[in-house]
This record gives sequence, C-alpha cells and structure tokens, in this order.
Amino acid sequence: MMLDFFIKNLFFKIMKSNLIATLIFKIKFNPIQDGTYYFDMTTYVLTKLLLKNLNNKHSILDMGTGSCCVIGLTLWKHLGCNVISSDVNSDILSSAQQNINLNCAKIKLVNSNLFENIQDDFNIITFNPPYVPTNEGNKNKLSKKFQSQWDGGLDGTLIVDKFLNEFHELKKPVVAYVGINSKYVSKEKILTLIKSKNNLELKKIHQHRFLPIQIYIIEKYIK
Repeated sequence: MMLDFFIKNLFFKIMKSNLIATLIFKIKFNPIQDGTYYFDMTTYVLTKLLLKNLNNKHSILDMGTGSCCVIGLTLWKHLGCNVISSDVNSDILSSAQQNINLNCAKIKLVNSNLFENIQDDFNIITFNPPYVPTNEGNKNKLSKKFQSQWDGGLDGTLIVDKFLNEFHELKKPVVAYVGINSKYVSKEKILTLIKSKNNLELKKIHQHRFLPIQIYIIEKYIK
C-alpha cells in the first residue's frame, strides 16, 4: 500500500515537471495551471508508439489534446504531420493555443465535443480519453475545473463508448490509436465496447512492458 502511494505521488510530480516534459518530448512548454499537468503515463506511451508507426504522410486528428497539446505538437515537430487538435474545454484550449504559439507550430485548434465540429480531413485519430471513474477522481481530489480531461463516468467507459459510437459512423476509412490505463478500465471492458460497434476492427493492442497502459489500434473500414 505504501509503495503504491509512493509511486503514485512520484508520477504526479513527474507529470507536473516542465523540465521532464521538455526532455521527453523535446518541445517547449508554458507553465501549467493548477489542477492540470504536462502529460500522463498514457500520453507518454501513446506518443512513443505514434512516433514509431506514423510519418509525414499522415493527417492527424489529435482528439482531446489537453492543456499542453503534447501529442499534436510532438507529431507536428518530429514527423512533420498535418495536425488538427481539438478539445471540449475552453480553458484547456486556451492553454493549448499558448503552447502551439510558443512552438510556432502550424496546428489548427478546434473547440469540439468529439467529432461534433471537426470538418477537416484526417486519416489517423489519436485519443487519450478521460477514463478515470467519477468517484475515484473525486476521491483523489482531481480538478473540477478540468474535469473533462479525466472524468470517464461511472465505470470509466462513458467517453470511450461515445467516441466509438461516433467513430464507427464515419464515412471513410480511418485508424484510431486509443490509450487506456488498465488500472482504471480493464481490457475486457474495452474489447466488449469495440466488438459492439459495426464497421470497427481491432488491429492490435500495444501493451507497455512495465506501465499499465494499453494502446488500442482500431480501424474504421468501409464495407
């Protein structure tokens, strides 16, 4: 129990370190606001996988970009991808825009609830969704102001399920990389959700060697 507490606090400190974030992602960051962070474990694992799998021919929808626009900025800078970043929270968007400006990045930022206001073309979706169960987040005193970035509803799957519902309605083939921390939502729950959607195929699950992070690579295909 004490070891888990120590590890959790260590990760919280790492997530809020400008120096560590800069060293890992090799982009510039403005100071973060209270209640938020530069990145989490899922962002780290997801970004590393994307850098291996993608190239400058991919057009990215960086969904739920977060206050630092980490994934979008990393893919834009290191791969030269065309990137559209989106988020539903106006405070998060404001911080993300400041980081985009700081890096002189050519990234379009869109205020959107999932696909609601997305009109640009893309062939890859990156998504580190909110998956912390509401009660767990409240117990750990996670930010109310930035609740949209962590709150996954009763069992952590609310936003993932909504995303998959809208994803399978797309009228074009697209591949989504969705990151989940299995300490909050089990693989079995995610697989059940994916299997329940028409026109979606799970291509692969990338499991990090040490961290409890799984990246689901899901393809939307056209019959």
